[in-house]
Amino acid sequence: MFKTLYVRIVVYYLAAVLLGVVTAWAASIFLFQDSTEGYTEQELALKGQQLIQLYSQTQPEDQRTFLESAAQLSSVKMKITAPNSQEIQFYNWAAADHFCDCDISVALPWPLDGGTYQMELAQAASSESSGFTEIGLILLIVLLVGGFIILFFARRLVTPIQTVTAAAKQLATGDFDVRLPANQRDEMGTLSQAINHMAAELGQLDRERQEFVANVSHEFQSPLTLMKGFSAMLLEGSLQDSERSRALQIIIQESERLSRLSDNLLRLAALDSERYAINPAYFDLAEQIRRTVLTFEPLWSDKQLEVEMIGARTMVYADEELLNQVWINLMSNAIKFAPAGGRIIIELLADKEQAEIRFYDNGPPVPPEDRERIFKRFFKADRARDRNIDGNGLGLSIVKKIVDFHEGIISIDSEYVSGKAFVVQIPVMPSYAA
Repeated sequence: MFKTLYVRIVVYYLAAVLLGVVTAWAASIFLFQDSTEGYTEQELALKGQQLIQLYSQTQPEDQRTFLESAAQLSSVKMKITAPNSQEIQFYNWAAADHFCDCDISVALPWPLDGGTYQMELAQAASSESSGFTEIGLILLIVLLVGGFIILFFARRLVTPIQTVTAAAKQLATGDFDVRLPANQRDEMGTLSQAINHMAAELGQLDRERQEFVANVSHEFQSPLTLMKGFSAMLLEGSLQDSERSRALQIIIQESERLSRLSDNLLRLAALDSERYAINPAYFDLAEQIRRTVLTFEPLWSDKQLEVEMIGARTMVYADEELLNQVWINLMSNAIKFAPAGGRIIIELLADKEQAEIRFYDNGPPVPPEDRERIFKRFFKADRARDRNIDGNGLGLSIVKKIVDFHEGIISIDSEYVSGKAFVVQIPVMPSYAA
């Protein structure tokens, strides 16, 4: 039970207050005992003087009764000694008890009947310590009241923590819809907001994971279904030679599609790994992009596209193989969406710090609502695909991952009358080159 925060807060508080109470009580006794005794002696002396004065005003036959009553009413012990010390009178004081347990006493000279008597007044220790008893009682009340107050506030402190704990357990079970009230303007409110943000992000990641699995399954299932169907038809032997050749061609195409999909998934998995190490080197960026354009010449020539490359020699320090994959994906994307007889412009601009590469095509622009999502895995802004340049929605995800590795930025510029441009900005000399 002591392991709970609620119990520990209460116990620690009570222990601290109890220690403070005991210390304060002991200090008050130590510091004020002398002054209290002095103050009590003054009071006794004043009482004695008042008794002497009142005694002188009392009738002789009532004087003894007066002294007895005065001693009892004032809660003091009184002893009167005659001048010759042979006659001693006791009032509220046992005659046999010459030495009472009295911590405070005073002796006053009393001129009477031509001689000087001695009046001795004494007060018991219990009377003198009553003030300290009252102090102790007050401190005890403070302890009890403080204990109830800390119980109340400890519960208010622990309840939000218990709520956060329950929410964390729900998150651990996969329930990412949990939300905490975050209206407090303190550390608990900040923690609740952080928990809510984490739950929202985890929920989004979980939805993306499910969507990713569904997309992967779909991308694998489609070619496998085609390959299975055509393989069955080939086994039946009911196809003509031309149909058989076409079926084999489709099987090969779908096999290549599966191979590309597997390669892209493996590449993404490698890029996602924190242990992935890039291999930077100096090379001419303009020359690399030119080679990529020439590699795709059969495809853009087949669509009768006009391709223009603008850019001077630009040396960069980067992973040549990874950046080559970026230009391949962006070039294939431009060819895929550019209309037949359309235009593609690749422009390279650079200064001492940064290189900017723009891949423009006059195909359909990317809708504003798709410009952020287009770099997500398996997202396809246009579901109508060119079968000659097949896609699976992973190319731009790979591009963004590689650009991020190079401390760069990729964005979409759709501020054209027609068409769009993918803009890549990378540092000429990244920080890891130092």
